[in-house]
Amino acid sequence: MPPTASSAPLRSASPPPSAAAVIGLGLLLFLPIPVVLYLFVVHPSPLVWSLAAGVALMLGHRFVARPYMRWAGPRRCLWCGRVPPRPRAEAKTEILPLETGGGPFEARCCAGHGASAARFFAFVYAARWPLRLGIFLPLLLLLAALAASAAGAAVPLAATTDLFRLLVGITVNAAAWGYLTARPVRPARVPFPAHNFFLLGVAPLLWVFRLVGIWWIWLGARGLLGG
Repeated sequence: MPPTASSAPLRSASPPPSAAAVIGLGLLLFLPIPVVLYLFVVHPSPLVWSLAAGVALMLGHRFVARPYMRWAGPRRCLWCGRVPPRPRAEAKTEILPLETGGGPFEARCCAGHGASAARFFAFVYAARWPLRLGIFLPLLLLLAALAASAAGAAVPLAATTDLFRLLVGITVNAAAWGYLTARPVRPARVPFPAHNFFLLGVAPLLWVFRLVGIWWIWLGARGLLGG
């Protein structure tokens, strides 16, 4: 009797992608995020095109990042971003169930890393409203100032940009350090777009938050104080 699809030899399946391909594609899909921030914060001339391109990238990014999350989630560690040599080996990896805005999702983690990811998501879920206010209100204010300036209105665009840097820098640093005070919760509830955490891995993303956030706090405070 011929083998069914489920009983066919494993060698007939296509080979899994390399670790470099999985990680490299995640990095490539992460790059639109700093590009958007550059367009909004530096807003190179012509301003109207910087604003339009930034909004288009911001709104369209999810349509490529979400499929990547579904594809890479079973292959790489959500916490550190590494691709284990045997991603299906239960002795070397663990599953962290997530509750996301798009429904439940099972994320793979290196053994022992599931607790760190669960701790982080427990913190950001508990602090979701302060974190949302600290990110989205300054963003809306900056977008309004950019749109008004592009339309020819006289607005304090430099001060608004500095305020955006300062508030967002403080907020992301609060998330990057504050999670250490939380206890892991399973399933982990993700109050922000989950796909962004799979592009680099949570731990590398937190270092981006810390380093860029500190730099933005300095730039924002210096600008607002007239330094």
